[in-house]
Amino acid sequence: MRNDTERILAQGRYMSNNTWRTGLNNNDLIIGPSGSGKTRGYVKPNLLRCQESVVVADTKGSLIAEVGPDMARRGYKVINIDFTDMLGSYGYNPLDHIRYNTGTGRYSEQDIMTVAAALCPILTEKDPFWEYSARMYLACMVGYVLECLPDEEHTLEYVMKLFAEMNRTGKEPSRFDLLLRALGEEDPDSFAYQKYKLFQGNAESEKTHASVKAFVARVLDPLTFDGPLAMFRKRQRVRFEDLGREKTAVFLTVSDTDRSLDALVNLFYTQALQALCRSADRDYPDHRLPVPVRFILDDFATNTVIPGFDNLISVIRSREISVSVIIQSLTQLESLYGHARARTIVNNCDNWLYLGGQDVETARFLSARANRTADTILNLPLGSAYLFTRGQKPQVVTQSGLTACQDCRSLPDAAREAGDEEPPVWKELAG
Repeated sequence: MRNDTERILAQGRYMSNNTWRTGLNNNDLIIGPSGSGKTRGYVKPNLLRCQESVVVADTKGSLIAEVGPDMARRGYKVINIDFTDMLGSYGYNPLDHIRYNTGTGRYSEQDIMTVAAALCPILTEKDPFWEYSARMYLACMVGYVLECLPDEEHTLEYVMKLFAEMNRTGKEPSRFDLLLRALGEEDPDSFAYQKYKLFQGNAESEKTHASVKAFVARVLDPLTFDGPLAMFRKRQRVRFEDLGREKTAVFLTVSDTDRSLDALVNLFYTQALQALCRSADRDYPDHRLPVPVRFILDDFATNTVIPGFDNLISVIRSREISVSVIIQSLTQLESLYGHARARTIVNNCDNWLYLGGQDVETARFLSARANRTADTILNLPLGSAYLFTRGQKPQVVTQSGLTACQDCRSLPDAAREAGDEEPPVWKELAG
């Protein structure tokens, strides 16, 4: 299947999504500070005209209210994964997406480690011992839940219950130790038991063991209240492979002030990208999803750390998967991913749209691409933008406003942009 649709980059600037024809990937890098028009000029116009599945970060919870009804009318299945109100959210259970090999009778060790890595990212590159040890403990407990408990208990809720058994103190071995030792006697090759043996050296040092458990507790603590538990148990839960089969819009409502669930959000992105890549390779002869999928990663550099994202972004093009990386500055991106990985991410975006800003390092980087001084980049007039497309000269363009987008004129923001109180269409719908 060829994706013969277009997306809006700026006013009057449309880019084909047909990678065979353009020779480019469909990854976009959008750079601009708060209020520069990233959502108004890029996200909303593209949501209202797209024909592909989308996973979009909705940091204020307003996008689904504004564009969701229109997308539903156009035949989209609209899903809200709400990390701010998880009791009312569509279901998501991370352990659903760990593969089971019927031939070996084993769960994927790689998928289990992916869950552990996303929930416990490396925050201290100079001394990552504690994070790596915590990952080992988490992987052991996830493995035990999958290997030993019934399917209906395959959730992080039971990982937390198992961790509670580890924390019971006393001179005798804890129930956690007894369970893992019993598993080792029954199945010495068990993934959970193998991980358990690896951290027994830590257990011999009471202080080290206690410190690692404190790291694990910090990871699991935000997942112990009613909201996450309800999300894990929901009868209707997201299936990532379905995004490549039918037009689906997944809105991730995430808080831009409360960052306690960032690790769970990052795990969602990680599992979605990996599941879609596997589906393309496994389910379709040409290794391309029949319905392309775009991830619109707004506020990407605000604690969005997707393990291995610098590698994933370089291989998703051939599977009809693309990303829109939306950041405030390159400095912000480097602070989370490091210099080398951040440059890999931006260099795998064939279209860059710079909406202005005050970050000097970003201006210096772009000045070399635009063949202009950093001062010229920093003094970009409001409403203008620099558009960089691989293989073409940089252009100064006009940002796409809502009033300039035919599909957006019924939105309240478009009315405000035009100076009207409220558009007639919106009044009619509201009445």
